[in-house]
Amino acid sequence: MEVLEKKELNNALVAFLCTWGLQLMLGITVRNPLTLVFFALFCAIGVKVRKNRKRKLFLPIYAMSALLTAAVIFLYGKRSVARFDSALFRLLGIAIMLVGIFLSYFRVFQLVLKVGNPFPIPKEGPAKGDDEIAEKAGTGVNTLSDTAVFFLAAAICFLCWLPYFLYEYPGIMTADSIVQYEQVIGVNPLSNHHPIAHTMLIALFYKLGMSVTGDVNKAISFYTVAQMIFFAICCSRVVVQVKRVTGKAVPAFLSLAFFALVPFNAVFSVTIWKDIPFAGIVMLLGCRLCEMSFKENPGAMDFAGFAVLSVLMSVFRSNGWYAFLVCAPFFIYGFRKNMRQALVSVIAAVVIALLIKGPVMNAVGIVQPDFTESLSLPLQQVARVLVEDEELSSGDRELVEAVIDTTYIHELYAPDFADNIKELVRAGHPEVIENNKGAYLGLWMRLGLAHPVHYIRAWFDLEGGYVYPDVSYDVGNIDGIMGNSYGLVPTPLIGGKAVVKGKEILIKLGSFVPLYGMLWCAGAYTWLVVFVLFMMLWKKKTMGGKLSVFVMLQAALVLTLLIAAPVVDFRYEYCVVMLMPLTAAICAMIIKKRI
Repeated sequence: MEVLEKKELNNALVAFLCTWGLQLMLGITVRNPLTLVFFALFCAIGVKVRKNRKRKLFLPIYAMSALLTAAVIFLYGKRSVARFDSALFRLLGIAIMLVGIFLSYFRVFQLVLKVGNPFPIPKEGPAKGDDEIAEKAGTGVNTLSDTAVFFLAAAICFLCWLPYFLYEYPGIMTADSIVQYEQVIGVNPLSNHHPIAHTMLIALFYKLGMSVTGDVNKAISFYTVAQMIFFAICCSRVVVQVKRVTGKAVPAFLSLAFFALVPFNAVFSVTIWKDIPFAGIVMLLGCRLCEMSFKENPGAMDFAGFAVLSVLMSVFRSNGWYAFLVCAPFFIYGFRKNMRQALVSVIAAVVIALLIKGPVMNAVGIVQPDFTESLSLPLQQVARVLVEDEELSSGDRELVEAVIDTTYIHELYAPDFADNIKELVRAGHPEVIENNKGAYLGLWMRLGLAHPVHYIRAWFDLEGGYVYPDVSYDVGNIDGIMGNSYGLVPTPLIGGKAVVKGKEILIKLGSFVPLYGMLWCAGAYTWLVVFVLFMMLWKKKTMGGKLSVFVMLQAALVLTLLIAAPVVDFRYEYCVVMLMPLTAAICAMIIKKRI
């Protein structure tokens, strides 16, 4: 077993270096799907050449590989690393190209000439049964109880994120954060445009901090620390669930490494956005669904926990409510053996969420988001037709001009950002759309049938990054507090050139290292969800249909983004990102026919 693992790790390392060298030489980004193709191809070649027996042609192969590599570096080396600003990154890029291209040529020559590995690893001993392998693999992880793993993982996550908190003290606040803060201090009326549940949570810890310190910056830090603790708990819960699903230490350790060491998690943990607690809630709900799926007969507390988390998901972000409604029928079907409890939990969650979002908020005067906010994609598609100067019938032209002034639409339209057109509608007569929904639905459908290509392009430009990995956007590259007149200012507790440069390099690695770079793009996680769902349907390994609800939850969340997101933003899909270790673990278990 150890010999086999050594061979696989060696093969994966060589394939990774080959992929990295080719990625740099071709000038493609680390998010390009070709990087995955290259990695899979060289892994397959490595497995093939491992079986070859010839071992007498290594000197000619070395010479030819070195000669061709030198030619490639001479012709393309300088151009391939020219996009890097740092001299260190350019030098590192050349070194990686040298190694990667050499290994690529060497692997291809091995395949063509049927030459084996130069340093063969000794053959492994007699094969061991699955039970013995599983027993040994689980020995390490079972030395710690779930409770110990939970607290240890939470502590490690918090400690790894702590330097970011000290550097970003009292927390990262963008425009959205300032809008919510204005509601907390009473400058603006309460609004559910940004979920009021999150605003109230900020207010709770802010007022606690003000009562203790009397300083606005220190008070905000109370919320930031509380968010870090909650988020660390959610991450540790996923680590424990991965341990339970796989029964092995390595997947649990890898999950912990992802949460604790990937820089964007640390940055987001100290950023005051609704997306962070929402991601934590979805993580807890995903773990609850997974745990229930492995039980022969889930208990009343399991269904009660599902209901509570579903309500929280529904009120902490608007698309969470719609995702829950999409997921609910699959939940009822998956747990049909417990039909009464499943129905009661779903109905209770729907009723409570509706009461909160309706009568309760209305009673306390909370302003609801306007109708225009939910029309990002339709407005963008109609605007695309206008920007392309397509002819409209007189009736359709009247419908458009009854809402907006089209004079500056060419200047305002941004293919990858819907807010400009939404603001144009708000500056006009949005009430006309709301009062005549049927007429404007007909307009949208007529223009779509007449100009389907424009509609498809408008959709891809706005939402394509959620399905296609190689779309450029920053992830975790945010700092400080947006300028304001409320005394909120960034006051780092640690700093200096070493800290600033270290953070910059850690963030840039996401755009420099292939495969690792896929962790930084939303589209990669979408395809993981699609792949796992396909595997469940193909192999019919859904724990009686129950486990598929876990994947459908994520699919529903992605679907809401594909039809309503105003921009491609990694944080919008962050809830799916943070369930990735558990999703990947379940996928591995399905492939190995363990579940």
